[in-house]
Amino acid sequence: MKNALIGLLLSFQFFTTIPLSKSFHMTPKSITAMYYMMPVLGLLMGFTLVLLNEINLDYLQVSPLLFSILVVIAGIVMTGGLHLDGWIDMGDAYFSYQDRARRLEILEDSRIGAFGAIFLVVLLLLKIGLIYEALHRFSFSINFYFMAIPFLSRLALLIYFLTMNPAKEKGLATYFKEKVIPKEVWSSLAIYTVMFCCAAYFFVGLAGIFLFGCMLFFVILYRKWTIKNFGGMSGDLVGALYEGTEVFLWGMLLFI
Repeated sequence: MKNALIGLLLSFQFFTTIPLSKSFHMTPKSITAMYYMMPVLGLLMGFTLVLLNEINLDYLQVSPLLFSILVVIAGIVMTGGLHLDGWIDMGDAYFSYQDRARRLEILEDSRIGAFGAIFLVVLLLLKIGLIYEALHRFSFSINFYFMAIPFLSRLALLIYFLTMNPAKEKGLATYFKEKVIPKEVWSSLAIYTVMFCCAAYFFVGLAGIFLFGCMLFFVILYRKWTIKNFGGMSGDLVGALYEGTEVFLWGMLLFI
């Protein structure tokens, strides 16, 4: 229980903008807990979006388009744009059309290139548009999707992280990969999967199971693509996966 709490607090420190002044000792147990508590962090962030939706329905009553923009901005504010940075770097690296070694160098470059900026604009426009569509189509179940999609996107991160080898010898992804205890994370994944499928079936029926299957499908495609183009994973590619999974899942709601 103690490790789980420390892991959740570490998740807040590493993956959100919530200020936590206390420092925690980075041990294999605490780092492992940080990873298996990431889906819980996703639920909490999703719950924030649910509150925002309820406030809008009861008080603000802004248009669905403006509310979709506010939802996307809220996600950026909560994460500090951490995953978007990975998305931008991935766009710059891939569209450089260089060899793997050069692409990995571009991933580490903090500067934003033209392709990264275009990649960012496309992502944000798609996310706003797809959330707008979901608000129209799922007015009675939208709160479930506000919580489910951040949760599933972090499950995708765990699956990707556990099944990939680092593309570089150094970096945070390599460091964490060496420290994490895979068995514990896989066990938590199994528990999360059962809990999600049961809750999803109760609230939205087979649509929730379909969404889970879409997440797995996207991770498989992304794994193959990153292995082919980058030779493995990096911190930026993990962050890009989160953003890509969110947009993909919002898009898959169009087929429900």
